[in-house]
Amino acid sequence: MAFNNAASKTERAVRAYLISQGKATAADCYTMNGSNDKVLPNRVIGCMAYSPMRPNRPEGWVRLQIDHRYNAALDPNDSNLETQRVLIDGFVGDTMDSLIFGDRDSLNVVADGITAAGRALASDADPVIAANNADMVNFRCDTIKQGDPVHTRGRSNEEAGVWLESLHFMCFVSTASA
Repeated sequence: MAFNNAASKTERAVRAYLISQGKATAADCYTMNGSNDKVLPNRVIGCMAYSPMRPNRPEGWVRLQIDHRYNAALDPNDSNLETQRVLIDGFVGDTMDSLIFGDRDSLNVVADGITAAGRALASDADPVIAANNADMVNFRCDTIKQGDPVHTRGRSNEEAGVWLESLHFMCFVSTASA
């Protein structure tokens, strides 16, 4: 059996889901191991850990983190000192709007949406996208729940003057035919 990279599949599926919801775009939403240059503002979707439930079974829990980076610098022509804060609040809010439905532990509508968006990558009209995502054909996000904590924030360690706000979730993912 070939290695099942559940982390990579989950990142790609969540990215496709956020874009399908109209809350993110291909220009501001990236996967953690994507090779493209990441311009600000951006969302970087990363699966920080994967824990299979049983050996040799392609199912388990993925720890999902979505980092939002936003330029903290004020425009010198803007006299409103709250402009950047309002903008990042909206940016993070767009992601939250797409991922928070139902109660704290059962977000089945979101899980089904992530599954559909991930599987759609395998049959994309662009043959390159479809070929690059052929492994998504049987991807399944069985459940998603909010992490603990759900939201962390601070300044980016990599870039001065950049705010970082992260959302945390747990996803149970598998390979299934339905």
